[in-house]
Amino acid sequence: MNRVLAGALAAGALRRTGAVPAVCHRQLHKSAACRRQAGRSSDDYGNARGKHLIKQLAELQIRRAPEDAVPKRSGDTKYTRVTHPMFSEWPHDSKIDADFARVQRQLRLSWFKQNTEVRKRCANFGIDSSTFVEWSDRFAQAAGAEEIETLRAEKLVPLLIRDGREAFGDYIVNQFFAFLGDKAPHVVKNIGYLRRITDLRHPHEWAATTRKVQRRIIMHVGPTNSGKTYHALQRLQQAASGVYCSPLRLLAYEVYDRMTRAGISCSLMTGEDRRLADFSAPGLSPIGMSINGEPVTQIDSCTIEMAPNKPYNVAVIDEIQMIADRQRGWAWTNALLNIPAAEIHLCGEVSAVPIVKQICASLDEEVEVREYARLGALHTSNKALQGDWSKVRRGDCIVSFSRKAIYDIKSTIESKTGLRCAIIYGGLPPEARVEQARLFNDPNSGYDVLVASDAIGMGINLSIKRVIFVELSKFDGGSMRPISVSQTRQIGGRAGRFGSGAEAGEVTTMESKDLKHLALSMAKQPPALAAVGIKPTTEAIETFSHQFPGVPFSQLWPMFRDVATVSPGYFLCSFHEQEKIATLVEHLPLSVRDRYQFIYAPINTRSPIVCSCLAKYAAAVAHGTECLVAQVVKLPPKLPTNRIQLEVFEQWHRAITLFMWLSFHFPETYVELDEAMALKTDCERMITEGLATIRSHKKAEGLSPKAAPGAKDTAEAAGKAETKARIREMLGIKA
Repeated sequence: MNRVLAGALAAGALRRTGAVPAVCHRQLHKSAACRRQAGRSSDDYGNARGKHLIKQLAELQIRRAPEDAVPKRSGDTKYTRVTHPMFSEWPHDSKIDADFARVQRQLRLSWFKQNTEVRKRCANFGIDSSTFVEWSDRFAQAAGAEEIETLRAEKLVPLLIRDGREAFGDYIVNQFFAFLGDKAPHVVKNIGYLRRITDLRHPHEWAATTRKVQRRIIMHVGPTNSGKTYHALQRLQQAASGVYCSPLRLLAYEVYDRMTRAGISCSLMTGEDRRLADFSAPGLSPIGMSINGEPVTQIDSCTIEMAPNKPYNVAVIDEIQMIADRQRGWAWTNALLNIPAAEIHLCGEVSAVPIVKQICASLDEEVEVREYARLGALHTSNKALQGDWSKVRRGDCIVSFSRKAIYDIKSTIESKTGLRCAIIYGGLPPEARVEQARLFNDPNSGYDVLVASDAIGMGINLSIKRVIFVELSKFDGGSMRPISVSQTRQIGGRAGRFGSGAEAGEVTTMESKDLKHLALSMAKQPPALAAVGIKPTTEAIETFSHQFPGVPFSQLWPMFRDVATVSPGYFLCSFHEQEKIATLVEHLPLSVRDRYQFIYAPINTRSPIVCSCLAKYAAAVAHGTECLVAQVVKLPPKLPTNRIQLEVFEQWHRAITLFMWLSFHFPETYVELDEAMALKTDCERMITEGLATIRSHKKAEGLSPKAAPGAKDTAEAAGKAETKARIREMLGIKA
C-alpha cells in the first residue's frame, strides 16, 4: 500500500478529530498523480463502502501513529495541520498491522471488481464481462473470508510495506489468476500451461554454474563512512582474479582508476563504456589470454547490470541493500546467485543480512558477517536554520530533492551570503558531478557550499562538514512521500567523512518541524529487507509471446505479471518503465529479442528528447540500416545560460550515452562509437561551462527574484486545494 496515499485519504478525518497521521499534509497532494490517487477513491471503491472503509482506515492511522507524532491540538479545533513525517515507518503492533492490511485488502478488492483497466487486462486472456463479474465476486468473497492463504491479512503486511498501493493492485490481479487456475481452470484457455511458463519460483536453481562452486560469502555491513567497502577492496586488490560490481558508473570508474594506479591490470565495463588495461604501461601484463585471443585482466570493474558470469577468486558486490530496489534489484540478485567466485564480498547496510542469509541457505552456503562502526563523529543538531539562508557556511551541503529548488537555493545562498555554490543532482552527467565535487572539495577553487540531491548518497567522495535537509519528502514518480530511514542515514552520513579534513560531521534541517523526524531517522536502523527483486528471462518472455501472437508487446508485460508465480522472499521488479518503452517502439517490426533489449535500455521515459531518439535508434534496427549518431543528436550551438537550457543539454547527453549503450548490443547498427564519444565529451564540456555561468538564473528565465526556494506555483496550489476539497467531500466533512 502507498503509505502517502493512505495518509492523504485519512487526512481529512484526522484533521477533523485533531489526531495526526505521520505524513506532512502540505506534501500529501503535491502532484497530479497524487490527486488522481486520492480523487478516484470514492468512485473506484463504491461511494458508501468506500467512505466506510476509508474512515475505518483513518481510525487505524490514529492507532498506528507514534505518540510523538500527535501534537497538541491548536486553537482551531476543527482542523489540525499534519506536520509529522514519521508515518513512513511501519508500526510494530501485529494486531493493528493485520487490521490495517485487512482494510487495504477490502479497498483493493473493491477497486479490482470495478476497475475498467483490470477488465481489459482480463479480456486479453479471453475472460468476458459476465464471467469476470461472476468469478471476481467469488474471488473477493473467498479473500474476505480469509480462505486464500496468500491474501490473509498477516501475509499482506510485508507486501504493503515493500510494494505500495499500485503494486498491491497488481498483486490482487495476479492472485485472481492463481484463484482461477485452482478453482476454474476452464475460464482461461491453457491457464495451467501459462502459469508453468511464467513460473519464476526457486531462482537459486537457475544458478547451475554457481552451485558447482563452494563459495565463501562475507558481508561487510555498517553505516556510511565505516570503511566496509574499503576492506572489501583491499581483499580484491590482493586477489589473483576478481570483479567489482558497482551500483554506479562513477564508482566502477573509481575502482578502475584505483587499481590502474596501483599497477594492477583492470578493465572497465559499464553500459556505455568498455576499457581494457593499457598493457603498454610499465609493469602491466595480462594474467592470460581468452579463447578469442584477447588479454585477460586481473580485475574487472563493472556496473552491477554488466556483472560477468565467469569464475573469479574474489568478487565484491557493493550496496547490497539495493537488492530490494523495485526497479534494479534484479541485477543484485542475479550477481549474488550467478557469480561463481571462491569469495563473494557483499558491502552495504545491516538490513540486508537476514534476506542474504536466507538466499545463501538455499544454496547451502554460510554467510560470515563483519560489522563496522562509523569512522569519525556524527551528530544531529538540536537546532534548525529556521529558514535563514544567511546561516549557511563554508563546507555545508544543502539537500533538496527538486532540480528546480536546487537552482533556486543556489541563487539565494549566493545572493545572501556571497558564498559560491557547486551543485550535484542525478540529471547531471557523471563527469559533471565529479567536476562539481572536485570544485567543492578544493579549498582554493572559490566554491564554498554544495547544493545537492540524494545523488550524493553514494559514489562521490565529498568533504562535507554539515548536511542540511531542506525537506524530508521526495516525489517518487507518482506522489510525494517521506524519504526512508535508509536514505536519510545514507545522505546525512556524508557529513564528516573520515580522512577528508571534516572528520566531525553534523546533520540538521532548514525548518524546525523536520528536526525531530531527522533525529529519529538518524538514530534508527533501517528495517530488515523482506524480499529481493528478479526479472523474467528473454526466453520466458519469448515463449509467453508465442501464446498471444496478436497482442502488442507493450501489453504482454502486464499479462506476464498477471499470471507469473514467484517464491516467498522474491518479487518481480516493476515493469512500468518497460511498458512505456515498449509502447514507444510498438509500431516497429522488431523481433521479440530485439524488443527485449530496447525495453531494458537505461532511459528515463519522462525525457522527451531521449524518448524521441530511442524511437529513431530502434527504427534503424528494425529496418536493418546503420544509425549515425550525428543524424539523430543535434546539440545546441551555444552554451546554456539558464537551467532550462541546461536541462536540454542533459537530455542530449543521455541520448548520446543511450547510443553508446546500444552500440554494444547492436554493433552492426550503431557503428560510430568514437564519434559518439567525441560528441559526449563536447556535450559534457558545454554543461560544465554552463554550470559555471549560471549564477542568477531567475532573472534569465523571467522568474520572480522574490520567489523563495521551494515556492509553489499557482497551478500546483490550485491542484492542492482541489484535492483537499475532494477528500473532505469523500469523508463527509463540510468546508
